[in-house]
Amino acid sequence: MSTSNYSRRDFLESIGHLAGGSAVYRAALALGLTSATAACGSSSASDNNTAGTIVAAPSTTAPASSTFVSPADWPPDVGTGKSVTILGAGIAGMTTAYEMNNLGYTCTLLEATARAGGRCQTIRAGDVVEETDSTQICNFDADDSLYFNPGPARISHHHVNLLRYCRNFNVSLEPFINDNRAALLHQTDAFDGVPQTARQVKADLRGYTAALLTDAANSGALDAQLSSQDRENLTAMLKEFGALDADGNYSGSSRNGFIESPDEEPNRQTTVPALSLSALLNSDYWRSQTAFAEEINQQASMLQPVGGMDRIAAAFEQRVQDLIRYSSIVSAIRKTDNGVRIEYLDGAGNPNSIESDYCVCTIPATVLANIAADFSADHQQAIDNFVYTKATKMAFQSRRFWEQDHNIYGGISWTDQGITQIWYPNNDFGSQQGIVVGAYTYSNSAGQRFADMNPTARLETAATEGNQMHQEYGDEVSQGISVSWPKIPYQEGAWGASDPGILLTADSNIYFAGEHLSILQGWQEGAILSAYHAINGIVGIDNG
Repeated sequence: MSTSNYSRRDFLESIGHLAGGSAVYRAALALGLTSATAACGSSSASDNNTAGTIVAAPSTTAPASSTFVSPADWPPDVGTGKSVTILGAGIAGMTTAYEMNNLGYTCTLLEATARAGGRCQTIRAGDVVEETDSTQICNFDADDSLYFNPGPARISHHHVNLLRYCRNFNVSLEPFINDNRAALLHQTDAFDGVPQTARQVKADLRGYTAALLTDAANSGALDAQLSSQDRENLTAMLKEFGALDADGNYSGSSRNGFIESPDEEPNRQTTVPALSLSALLNSDYWRSQTAFAEEINQQASMLQPVGGMDRIAAAFEQRVQDLIRYSSIVSAIRKTDNGVRIEYLDGAGNPNSIESDYCVCTIPATVLANIAADFSADHQQAIDNFVYTKATKMAFQSRRFWEQDHNIYGGISWTDQGITQIWYPNNDFGSQQGIVVGAYTYSNSAGQRFADMNPTARLETAATEGNQMHQEYGDEVSQGISVSWPKIPYQEGAWGASDPGILLTADSNIYFAGEHLSILQGWQEGAILSAYHAINGIVGIDNG
């Protein structure tokens, strides 16, 4: 590696630590890099980016010579007379099939299950969740508004490729409320275990920070950094930023909310008193939750498809359905003199095979490791060692007590208990019933804990822990369903968490794709970028 490239890599790594994966993606685009490995700061929750590697990121305005290309840059009919077998009909696989079919390639898409979409899935009344050792039937009421996205559930506003497909495929979108100041922050050993509203914690932290910085500026501690005019401007800004009084002190404000009392007239309520600075600093609220919505992938505005995330999978499937062979379980991936041979079992259990010039493999590494293949030693080692998160999600149907009793409309409450998060629905506000996500665990320890439970025990635990957040929770929620991704056949994990490394390179005529091989691991945009990366490699050969 040259000194020049190494320094740029270091620069990207520093961005990743400070600002997260998408910042690296944007920086790499500006630097003109296509495969610079970068250690990225991880988000607190999924549809997330964790440590990753930049793949061929698209640019809709770049000339054809740019290393960051989009479908518009690929030569038309470049695939005429060529064939490709795509393994896995998730978002990466269907993106690959859709785009390569448009380029003239003869595409065959092998999908192990009877449905397309992979982890882009929505569960509704009557749907069945099959895990390796259990079966659940969803008992939600039959209502279009009552659904649960156990995989990806939100779309960042800057995930331009996914949003372009939604636009072109007529997938209607609506706001996803990621950060709600009325939601709760809970820690079992802070504030006597009493949940605090996000509005109060964030307002108090801002207020105290502003007051301390104001005091430092006025005492001369910042004179070496500030001119007199700078100091005047800074203290004025801090007064507004932290809701300080005329003397630069903080003692709470209307940002904290008001104490509700039947004895007081409307709009003449008493402001909630500030929490103590010491208590806030001795809690863990500030370590992740308070900065969560500042990370680029979690910033407003965020979106979701109207009616469920599988609207996106269905839109892709509609366009590539004739190319998919469902219930086709890959048993071997073999190299040939002229390309690739894929051996598989069809829906009836009969052995079959298909030969093609190329293969694009989107099978999760956890599953791929157990398929016989002619991979190089380095590729096989990377596959065998690839790590996936052990996330679990659970959902319940309930009266919308969070809206009716607590004025919480959408957003996420946090706890240090195993369930980690409670998500309130972002659709059909004001209706009587809703689906609350009663647990979203993304740490491996909590994920493994729930994976080791049977579904009934998971739901009972989630209801008990939810009661620490809302005292009526256990009496309100019912008809629960859970998805533990480590136990879902043909997935065996929630999203990739390893450095893609050599898997970004082709192994002869075998290319690899999937969200796990992108800078946006855990996001559908990452799956699309990885598909583009694989197509770029193949098109480069056929056009070269």
